[in-house]
Amino acid sequence: MTTSQSSHTPTAPALHVFEQAGGWHWGITVPRMMGSGFKVIAFSEKTFSVEDAARTDGSQALASLADNSTCN
Repeated sequence: MTTSQSSHTPTAPALHVFEQAGGWHWGITVPRMMGSGFKVIAFSEKTFSVEDAARTDGSQALASLADNSTCN
């Protein structure tokens, strides 16, 4: 998992699972504070062969982010 360094965000992160270049990936985003769109805060570096595997790994990463935010 790769994450960016960011300050505490007041909105809940969202998991996105998508197919790209012949494999499945996941990304976690939060809405941007100013303006529009979303900011990617984590993504998979690994390519998964099936959607369910990407979703499971992404869900674990999302849970880990949530656990870390409650400790800070």
